[in-house]
Amino acid sequence: MKIELGLRAGIALPLLATLIVGMSVLAVFNYIMQLSALKEEEKRSIEMAVNTAQVFLDTSTFHYQQMAALVSKLPDVQEAVSRRDRSRLIDKFLPSYTYLKENFGLAQFHFHIPPSISLLRLHDLSTYGDDISKERKTVVQVEATKKGLRGIEIGLGGAGLRGVEPIFYRGSYVGSIDFGGGFKPEVEQLKKALNAEVGVFINKDLLLAWPGLKDIKHTIGRWISLHFTGEDPKLFVSESSLKKASETKDKYYSEIVSQLGKEFIAIYVPLKDFSGKFIGFIYIIKERILSPVKLFTILGINIIVYIVMLTVIALLIGYGMNKFVINPILSLTRATEEISMGKVTQKVEVKDARGEIAVLAKAIERMRITMKKLLE
Repeated sequence: MKIELGLRAGIALPLLATLIVGMSVLAVFNYIMQLSALKEEEKRSIEMAVNTAQVFLDTSTFHYQQMAALVSKLPDVQEAVSRRDRSRLIDKFLPSYTYLKENFGLAQFHFHIPPSISLLRLHDLSTYGDDISKERKTVVQVEATKKGLRGIEIGLGGAGLRGVEPIFYRGSYVGSIDFGGGFKPEVEQLKKALNAEVGVFINKDLLLAWPGLKDIKHTIGRWISLHFTGEDPKLFVSESSLKKASETKDKYYSEIVSQLGKEFIAIYVPLKDFSGKFIGFIYIIKERILSPVKLFTILGINIIVYIVMLTVIALLIGYGMNKFVINPILSLTRATEEISMGKVTQKVEVKDARGEIAVLAKAIERMRITMKKLLE
């Protein structure tokens, strides 16, 4: 009994210890690799959100400039602008503008003449002939360079997306045209594309002349929030976060925010106007991929999987060791004890003996035969 217990323990315990250590190392390694993969996925998710936001805005202003370029090349438009013929332009474009406004959210369709004077606002027919040089810097630049441009512009109408093109008649510059819209449609589309809450922060100092400033609901320090798709940006954004984000004007800034029993990533994408001046951020609130709950879930799954694997391997090795090593050795031990006591009539046979144990069994059998002859 002592031999059996010692033999089994001597083989099983080191083997089991080796398996436990090996599986533990493998489990930790696998956990680290999964964690690294999740972190990389989270980083890619953030960068995708940043790129998508930038592409959305650039595409919108590009489309506005395309529309402006299309209209500016029409001979009837060129002649009507050169003659300051508002009635002709209204008859030609008011139905189209109304349709685009109702179905596509087009906010602005505006003709201008030198020196930066409003000729026709299809979005406000009653206001014209006013000097727009102070609030419409895009128009001033197009007039100066005679080249089209696009981008974000802040004026009396707040912050908007603009595309402006010059108009020429018989080779001479006669005015310009712009199309534009607000951030709201883009923010709503961006929310659907990213499956996240999206909003815009603009520096309050840049909007002091905007009449709509008094109606803004959410202000954080010197930043005002425009068109946030969630309930309240203050749940996710702090003044200190905006300060840190403003210090990284050329790169995005992100941080982890705990709210509503979950973890979110707040991403701040810098916004620049048509001239390259930093004016604010698009901010994106995404539920975090790499949350503590998910980490513990991964760890728990790893532990369960490796416990199952360890159990199966231990059972298989134990079965093999018992059948082909331990049991044959115990059988040979009993046979040797009987031979030592003079019981040499029983043939030594070990059914499952393999390799060296089979050789040992044959040697003991020869010893039994020799002992038997000597005793006879």
